[in-house]
Amino acid sequence: MSSSDPNTPNDPYRKNPYDRPPGGQPSNPPGGHYGPFGGAEEHPLAPPPGPMGSPTGPPGGPPGAMPGKVNSSRMIFFITGGLQALFSLLAIVTFAAAEEDLEETYGDLGVGTGIYYAMFVFFLLHAIAGIVLAAKFPQGGNGLRIAGVVWSAVLVLVGLATLPLGLLWLVLGIVCIVLLSSAESAAWFNRPRT
Repeated sequence: MSSSDPNTPNDPYRKNPYDRPPGGQPSNPPGGHYGPFGGAEEHPLAPPPGPMGSPTGPPGGPPGAMPGKVNSSRMIFFITGGLQALFSLLAIVTFAAAEEDLEETYGDLGVGTGIYYAMFVFFLLHAIAGIVLAAKFPQGGNGLRIAGVVWSAVLVLVGLATLPLGLLWLVLGIVCIVLLSSAESAAWFNRPRT
């Protein structure tokens, strides 16, 4: 025998008062809440919404944390800058030690040794600039991001000038340009600073 009382707990036709209506658009019940604790965003155990509406805040971690793209660029700056500085110093020392032999071998090219020294010093200064930029990344600022993109573009040129050995520099420079030009990186560098 079936009961027609809607309050019977075993009634398969009984509606749950906490269900959202069909069609995906919730109606706003009195008080604007669903269920005994309100919507999922108002559950007593849910974390408070972040500044951008998500429970954890802005994408990329807590506010002020360096996003992955920026951190990856920073690590590339440190590694390539350090290696380039090391190679430049080794090249300067090696070139100075074997300058007479190199002049005999390459003297027919008509290029003075000063050109080679200038090139190695330029590579060294570029490497030092990359390390300094990477160290300043946590400070932020759009000028720093633009300087990072320019440094990466020069890294691409250094890679082109030293091909085939510079292929890695070429690829890393392009990767840094892409990472620093992303919207996520721009938003982080342009964040308000205290």
